[in-house]
Order: sequence, then C-alpha cells, then structure tokens
Amino acid sequence: MWTRQYLQQQNQIAAKNMNPNPFPNDGAYSNVFGLEPNYPCCTVNHPQGWPKFVSNAFLTTPDQKSLVHLYLGPFSTTATLASGNKVTVNVDTLYPFSDTLTTTITATSAFTYFVRIPSWVVGGTIAINGAAARAVSPSNGLQAVQIAAGTTKFILNLPAQITTESRPHGSIAVHRGPLHYAYDIARSQKVLARNAQESRAVDLEFDATAPWQYAIDPATLKFSNKAPASGRLPSPIFDAGQPPFTITATACRINWSTGGDTFAAPPPTNTTCTGAQTTITLWPFGATKLRIGELPVFRST
Repeated sequence: MWTRQYLQQQNQIAAKNMNPNPFPNDGAYSNVFGLEPNYPCCTVNHPQGWPKFVSNAFLTTPDQKSLVHLYLGPFSTTATLASGNKVTVNVDTLYPFSDTLTTTITATSAFTYFVRIPSWVVGGTIAINGAAARAVSPSNGLQAVQIAAGTTKFILNLPAQITTESRPHGSIAVHRGPLHYAYDIARSQKVLARNAQESRAVDLEFDATAPWQYAIDPATLKFSNKAPASGRLPSPIFDAGQPPFTITATACRINWSTGGDTFAAPPPTNTTCTGAQTTITLWPFGATKLRIGELPVFRST
C-alpha cells in the first residue's frame, strides 16, 4: 500500500493534478495516487481499518452466555463465556468473494451462537453437522445456532441478487451483496515524484487510454463467479482484473462531456447510442483506479 488517493470519484476518468480544480477545500494534487499526496491522515489511518474490523468481528452478549459473529469473513476467535465455557470458532471462507462460510466451533458446554445474516441475502441456507440445508430464519438480523458441547460444524450459503441504486441524473449504481461494481477504465501510468529515502513511495498520475462514455441496460446485468479451484485468492485481491466476481452488461457508447481534461461531467440524461451495442464488464469498485461507478442507462431492445 505505497500509494493511495486522498480524494476519489465515483466516475473517475483521470487521477492527476486537476485543472480546473473541482474541490472547494482541498488542493488539485489531492487527486493523484501517492503516499502523501495531500494530508497524511489517510496514510496513517488506512492501515488501522483491517485490524479493527477483524478485532471487532466477534462480540459477546451482555449476559456473556453467547457469542455473536458480527462482521463476516475468514476469522477465528477464542473466548471464555459464562460458567467457564471455553469456545473456539474458526470460519473458513473467501467472503466477500464467496457466498459460502464454513464455521467450526468447539465448546466445553452447550450455548447459543449467533451469526449476522445481511439484509441483502436472498435464499440463504444453513446446514448443521452434515444435515440437509434449511432456510435461514434470522431474528433482528441474527441467525441463532444451537451449539452442543464438543465440536459443531455448519455451512452458511448467503447468495444475493444484483441490485441497482438510483443515482443523480438518472444514472444507477450496481451492487451485489456487499460489493459495489464499476466499469474499470484502461489507463496509463506516469510517475510524478519519487521519495528520495524510499523508492517505492511514488506519486502517480493515471490517464484513461480507452473509451469510458458508456450507458448500460440494467435488464442485461449478469453475475459471474470465477473463484479459483485452489480456494486461494490472488494478493492483493483489490487490484485490476483480480477479483473472481464480475458483472457484465449490454452497453453502448454515448455522448458524455468532460470538465477540463480531468473529470467527467454529470451523467447525461440523453443516452442515445452513438455506436453499436457491446458487452462491458463491471468489477468490484475497490479493484479499480479509474472507473465509471454511476452509469447512465438505456434500453437495448
């Protein structure tokens, strides 16, 4: 994580020293990628996110009798609950790049375990100790699982549907489950500056090298899962072309203006196609550096 952006955009067609500068309170250089392109707070705060996320993934209930798996992910924990009940939990999953979580729990005494079922889950199931899968039935967002003394193993399947969210000027954002998807714009890279003490610390400019002025037909959105057979994700997973989850859409080029040479104008409401229809791929937002995340829409038929 040698480079990051201080300010980014849903529709980002360049990452560079911006002219004209659209930001009222931050400098034009805050749009480049670097170790410290604007204020240093992001550089020191960003690495705190994952440790805090993981360390707060499990909670105990106020009476200390139960354990709650709040933040989903490939995590593990050991805790001593009320009456000296020693509990160990191991969650095996590629989430959020998998819909399946396999949880193995060992406990000295029986207790009730809770796991959060996100509101976007459609058709979720749970299978306990090899039994047939049954529909999840969360209460207040939590699925109760009765854990016996010894070892209990259960498999959660948490599928989701593609959803769209209305955005300004008639555009939409595309989601599936916990991930937001965007069109990844091909780009060039230019080194603007390099730290004299650490050669990996560079300031980078990115410029689009391919068209980005697309509208999509929401009725054609299709999800694809190309999870590796090895069960291991590439690292870093949030990089161009790396995530196994993608969404395709029928799209066409449209007229879409820019502001200066550095940022896109608001999505156009006139989405008349200027060329033939094609298929584009949307990637998880975090794996893109230049992107269109709020897409104009059209009807392909």
